[in-house]
Amino acid sequence: MRKNVALLVLIFVFSSCAFLRNIGLVEKKEYVAKIGEEIITLDEFEKSFAKNNGGYEKAKSKPLEDRKNYLDLLVKFKLKVLEARAQKLDKDPNVQKEIKEYYTTLALSYLTKKEVIDPGIKQLYERRKEEIRARHILIEMPGVDTLMAYKRAKSAIERLNAGSPWDSVALEFSDDPSVIFNRGDLYYFTAGMMVPEFEDACFSMKVGERTREPVRTKFGYHIIEVIDRRPRVEMVRISHIGRKVDRKATPEDTLKLYNEMKAVLDSLRQGYDFGELAKRHSDDKFSNERNGDAGYYGRGQAYREIDQFIFNAKVGDISDIIRTRWGYHIVKVTEIVPVKPFDEVVDELGKLYQSYRFEYDFKKYVEELKRKYNFKLNEQTFDLFVSKADTSKTTSHSNWDSVYTDEDRARVLFEYADQKVTLDSAINTIKASMEFSGRKLDRSGINSIIDRLVEMKLVGYRARNVEKIYPEFKNELREFVDGILLYHIEQKMVWDKVDLSEAKLREHYENNKEEYRFPDRVRFSEIWVKSESLAKDIYSQIKSGVPFDSLVVKYTERAGMREKMGDWGLVASSENELAWKAWNMKVNEISEPIKFQGGYSIIKVTGKEPSRIKTFDEAFSEVASSVQEQELKRLEREWVENLKKKYKVSVNEKALEKAFNR
Repeated sequence: MRKNVALLVLIFVFSSCAFLRNIGLVEKKEYVAKIGEEIITLDEFEKSFAKNNGGYEKAKSKPLEDRKNYLDLLVKFKLKVLEARAQKLDKDPNVQKEIKEYYTTLALSYLTKKEVIDPGIKQLYERRKEEIRARHILIEMPGVDTLMAYKRAKSAIERLNAGSPWDSVALEFSDDPSVIFNRGDLYYFTAGMMVPEFEDACFSMKVGERTREPVRTKFGYHIIEVIDRRPRVEMVRISHIGRKVDRKATPEDTLKLYNEMKAVLDSLRQGYDFGELAKRHSDDKFSNERNGDAGYYGRGQAYREIDQFIFNAKVGDISDIIRTRWGYHIVKVTEIVPVKPFDEVVDELGKLYQSYRFEYDFKKYVEELKRKYNFKLNEQTFDLFVSKADTSKTTSHSNWDSVYTDEDRARVLFEYADQKVTLDSAINTIKASMEFSGRKLDRSGINSIIDRLVEMKLVGYRARNVEKIYPEFKNELREFVDGILLYHIEQKMVWDKVDLSEAKLREHYENNKEEYRFPDRVRFSEIWVKSESLAKDIYSQIKSGVPFDSLVVKYTERAGMREKMGDWGLVASSENELAWKAWNMKVNEISEPIKFQGGYSIIKVTGKEPSRIKTFDEAFSEVASSVQEQELKRLEREWVENLKKKYKVSVNEKALEKAFNR
């Protein structure tokens, strides 16, 4: 009875799975390759291929041949790692030690990427979908008197709150030199164009809102008001007809140009071709040679008067006559380029983020960890550390820490979570790390050292639990371990088996002598001077019988060549024009001055050697390199073929064709 019940349960489970799969509720994992008992799923292949080809969108556009080649590499990688595990290299004490040594670095890197970099880049992308127009009043901080600057900024805010016009307050208070002509209006900008504190303030406000408190940046204190927020476009493509107004133009000249442009505008509105009119009437050579096409413009790249039209227009819109300091313009919007998908710009955004914001976000992240782990600095121990330090030394001096007693060292410098860091522990870390080498031991220097030490300890503490916080870290760790195993198995099965014995190298040399040949070579000495008149004078002295060698020592200006008597040694005749000239001269012949490398050369040919086969000793390094390369390829190829037989590899090309097309 029990057997029948069990059988019914199994039948129900399998039939249910089949039914659910048929209606699409259970995904059938499609594979692109099988390696023994392991499979490479289509999903796994897509993720790996995209990761190594600039993101999903770029990977999607790659031809099938590229995917096949990549799959071949992936299969080889999996085969080698399987064999490494089969040979129990993952249990090898040396390999385990290597993994342990790198684990902390990998965990820290992963944690920083996951909790700082990835969210930072995503925020940057989301913010760059929008553009903001804002105005500001800047109060600079003179020297170290930040309080005076803060009070002045607060006074400006009070004046604005009391109803004083922005322009008058800006002109009175702002230290930004451009305030004279823009009244603090910064026009439109997007994320990545301002310092982080300023950017954060702007993106936290609504249109018409003004900061209640001054915003501090490295430039000083800012009072900020958001004038506009709107969706952003990446670029606008325009066509252009322009008439340049000369600086000396009279009012009559200007009016004449305006009327001509008005006639052109009337023609456009009647349906005349923009390109034809641009060719006939525009003074802008760049665009009129291209039927009026002026190319793509980002926000702020065109004159502001033109910018204001094109970023408010639709495709096909034609402007009225626009006046700029250059002259008169008629502009047509021909294309609007939207913000690109995240996958297409993630690499570019990563570089931008690292350059302008990562350091700022990382410090904020550390402050969050301080709160999370109840960080406390023992001010008394810190003051003792500073007061006893010898400011005439740096951390590079071997005995800089000798001033601290055992009692001093036993004191707690800071604590967090369940950890206490003593002064002794901090000193030992400082002495052991190259990062802290050469640091000053004044209050400012020690403060920056302790700040960095705290960062290292807090992030390191959080990294200890990275696998619990992010279970997917195991996949990253697996990839890392696989990389180490790959290195060691290739070392064992390929590199260590390469035969570079002298007999092997001589055999290769004898069979391929023609590949190891010197070209035609020439030896010459040179006198090089910057002045043509001096070169002519030296040549006259040579003709009158003064020895070449004595003139080299006296006159040549080429660095390091006086000691060598101007000797270039044996060089290929094709090395440069001087060598070619020497090759076509007779031995002991001296040339007239030759213009060369920003000066003038006089050369004397001292020897020639026609092309010949190198001796074994002369060709040794090339032979060894060539044999090593051939042997590595052969051994790797034979090894992989054996592994394919051992683990029975099969490739599903039909599934591969579906990649990125589902």
